[in-house]
Amino acid sequence: MTDFRDCTLETSRLKLRCVQVEDAEVISALMMPEISRWLASWSLPFTVEKARVRILREREAAKNGNMLPLAIEERASGAVIGCVSIFRDAVDPQKGGAGYWLGMDAHGKGYLREVGPVVLAAAFDMLDVDVIEAGAQLENAASFGVMRCWGMSQADDRWHYASAREKDELCRYFQITRAGFEGVALDAGKD
Repeated sequence: MTDFRDCTLETSRLKLRCVQVEDAEVISALMMPEISRWLASWSLPFTVEKARVRILREREAAKNGNMLPLAIEERASGAVIGCVSIFRDAVDPQKGGAGYWLGMDAHGKGYLREVGPVVLAAAFDMLDVDVIEAGAQLENAASFGVMRCWGMSQADDRWHYASAREKDELCRYFQITRAGFEGVALDAGKD
């Protein structure tokens, strides 16, 4: 089994690296109501202890080769500004799920657009999945924009249990296949 805890990826403005226990304080501080409301499993208050528990669980999944849990850092400042993760589906190991969020100060800067190609390429390669999907509540237009810029196509609407709010929520899912991603990457290389 492959251990992803040493995974580091870079873009022109960002460094993505496996989350570390030392990130707990900043991740806790970044998790605001305006962000948590859109996330299924990040409940408030998101204490430092909750962050530590989550980070340890995600690092264990990374150790077992089932998840890429990445902290997003601005290269210029070194500040952690959010997280992105791709995880192997527990039921279908050929399917991956994506989750992402940025702290409020990082919104509107194109950071999630920038990390998409790098994270998807790493996930298809390292997790060896055939498809990656992401979902969001029907009102979350910004997240749908991220999914589209990652090359994902709308798949379906379905109910998803949001443990953060202890209820089922109707979500819209988008997905991209390995072949579709490789086709987008090939088209981008022709420019």
